[in-house]
Amino acid sequence: MDVFSFGVLLFELISGEKAIDEEGKVLWAKVEGILEGNEGRKVKRVKEWMDEILLQDSISMEGVMRAMGIAIACLHKDPSKRPSMVDIVHAVSKSDDSVSDISDDASSSSQVQLWHRATVASSRWMSVDPINLTASNG
Repeated sequence: MDVFSFGVLLFELISGEKAIDEEGKVLWAKVEGILEGNEGRKVKRVKEWMDEILLQDSISMEGVMRAMGIAIACLHKDPSKRPSMVDIVHAVSKSDDSVSDISDDASSSSQVQLWHRATVASSRWMSVDPINLTASNG
């Protein structure tokens, strides 16, 4: 299973933007080099890039940074170097944050909007032919 689409979905959820904008520019091109440099620079760049609704609530930046790392790995140019879904599940399950962020206050506005965005994005991806999507984006 190729995890490219999963990485794109994570980027959509974190940024609040569509995978491909009206001009045909791809979302993942905007994150090139975002996780380079010292920790402070990385966090600053991710905060500038991510959806401001997520910043308004008490979301774990550690969890966001982990999700960004996973998404970037999923979009590696060489498909053989992308993680497997097993690797992704292992990376996500290593964090207690991912469980407590959702269970502590599931009614918070950013959590509800994030879950709504996940539902909309996943239904959009399920209706796309992955062969044509991959071919059209290189």
